Amino acid sequence: MKKLVLMILLAIAINSCESNTSETCSYNGHQLHVGEKGGCYYLSSGGNKEYVDKSYCSGCY
Repeated sequence: MKKLVLMILLAIAINSCESNTSETCSYNGHQLHVGEKGGCYYLSSGGNKEYVDKSYCSGCY
C-alpha cells in the first residue's frame, strides 16, 4: 500500500513539473504569486508570505 501511495505522489510531482504553465506555477506544492515590486512568493500555512528566488516565477506571469 505504501508503494502505491508513493508511486501516485511521484506521478503527481512529475506531472506538475511538466505542466508548469503561466496558470500553474508552483514551488514545493505552493502556488506562486508575484508581488507589486516583482517579488516571487507563496503563502505559508500560517498565511505569511514566503519569498523564493525570482527565477521560479519567470514565465509565470
